[in-house]
Amino acid sequence: MEVSTMPGRVENVGYDIAGTTLSGLLARPEAGVRPRGLLLAIHGGGSRAAYWHRDAAPDGSLLLLGAALGWTVLAIDRPGYGASAGLDRARQGLDAQADALFALVEGLTTGALDATPDPGQAPIPDGDPDPSAAAGPAEPARPPVFVVAHSMGAVLALRMGADKRGRDLLGLAVAGVPLRYTPARLAEFAAVPTDGDFVPSTGGAAPDAFFGPPGSYDPALLTRAGRVVAPVPMAEFVDVRESPKTLPDVLARVTPAVHWTVAEFERSHPSGPEVPSLARESLRRARTVETHIQRGVGHNISLHHAARAYHLRVLTFAEECLLAVAGSTAP
Repeated sequence: MEVSTMPGRVENVGYDIAGTTLSGLLARPEAGVRPRGLLLAIHGGGSRAAYWHRDAAPDGSLLLLGAALGWTVLAIDRPGYGASAGLDRARQGLDAQADALFALVEGLTTGALDATPDPGQAPIPDGDPDPSAAAGPAEPARPPVFVVAHSMGAVLALRMGADKRGRDLLGLAVAGVPLRYTPARLAEFAAVPTDGDFVPSTGGAAPDAFFGPPGSYDPALLTRAGRVVAPVPMAEFVDVRESPKTLPDVLARVTPAVHWTVAEFERSHPSGPEVPSLARESLRRARTVETHIQRGVGHNISLHHAARAYHLRVLTFAEECLLAVAGSTAP
């Protein structure tokens, strides 16, 4: 792992996964605070890890908020984005991305990817251990992992939750999941040529496709300097275009707890009041399912002024998942 570590701050990081560098942003709790677990944040299509943290909007940062509440938060650039942009198309698809992220989680939770010491952590004192510490609960073998994901990243997270390797995930918080598309949207997708490595740029969709009404977000996000955008790898586009057909089977196999959020002003795909009910019915094997309509936001929830409110809900759900696990393992 390549990382410049500063507890309580957001740092650029890079991880070598099977010869490919995955870049991202990392925030740790303050020195002396035992992390409650690892929060893995997965961005959507055409975005990057910066979706979860912008220096210009620290109050809405999932990384700063999560670290302040005791979590190690890693917002990763998915394979095909950031340092791995230009990745071979065979490794761009969602199944290949899931393999890479499972390898990342395995390395992080076993310490295999965390070889760089954290200079901000207090050193272990010499001499006899503190008797009161010895009487406390035993350290878990691995830190719990909670995944929060958006849009295309949420489709990926749900695939991870449906995989047998995802059974031990603490939970998933997903938003912007395209359970269905309008006929017009399907026609638009069908018109995209799929012979290239990236989806051709059309100059961007109208702002109201991804944002709520004026005043619900920073208008600088619509400027060239303020946008959080990146080219969309073609293989993942093809996978997500088919998601209304493939998601029913995926959802039926998801086992971790799920927090499912629908944006009040979702316009990138149909998302009426029946969607939360359909999500609950479809996630029949999940440990628990909680649905929520986030007011005052469009599709890109974490780029709105209500981002902090949304992130607090996600972190509350993660804390409840911790309590549920603790209760299930109590003697």
